[in-house]
Amino acid sequence: MSSDPGNGYGESGDDDLEERKTRVVQRSDIVDRSAPGKDGARPDATTEEARPQENAPIAAGTVIGRTRLMSGHEQSLAGGGVPGSTPTMSMTQPKTQYIHGTSVDSDPIAGWVVVVKGPGRGNFCPVFVGMNSVGRDASQRVSLSFGDDSISREEHAFITYDEEQRCFYLQHGGKSNLVRLGGHPVLSPTELKANDLIRIGRTTLLFVPCCGPDFSWTDEVQEA
Repeated sequence: MSSDPGNGYGESGDDDLEERKTRVVQRSDIVDRSAPGKDGARPDATTEEARPQENAPIAAGTVIGRTRLMSGHEQSLAGGGVPGSTPTMSMTQPKTQYIHGTSVDSDPIAGWVVVVKGPGRGNFCPVFVGMNSVGRDASQRVSLSFGDDSISREEHAFITYDEEQRCFYLQHGGKSNLVRLGGHPVLSPTELKANDLIRIGRTTLLFVPCCGPDFSWTDEVQEA
């Protein structure tokens, strides 16, 4: 090799060139993964690809071992609920909810009317002390909401218990459909007695009193 100063080397250019050559030095902390029978053999590519990267977002439906991540929609369906609800809500939500009206009757019960004929046969409604409006709306004191549309929503009739005289009375509410007592139309207040039959619309009611000559809530009840 010449000692031409233009080539960047001096007289010792050969020695410098030899020192500048790159040498590969095996590090002691690196295991040869290509060698057969080594513990550090390269893992299967499919295993590496299946392993989620650290801090990477995991999509719904991804299978990790035996656990499957489920989205909120799938969780609601798995819990037996409707889309958009959680399993807890679906499991604890009652099927039937009873809400008592805000206007709770404070007067004691004076008797009952029992449906013996019509859509609501077998049902009954309480009759309270004082004046009771009869209709199929829930706001009525005697609410005959059993599917008989021929009954007016409000004040089709009135059943009254007079606590002083200890008597019941039935009167019409001024609607177009008549109210009948024992087959006769009620055109004015008429006294109501035990086991009388009241026909209103297509519904027939049996009157069962609790109060009367033998009992009143003003009486002192003796020891049984």
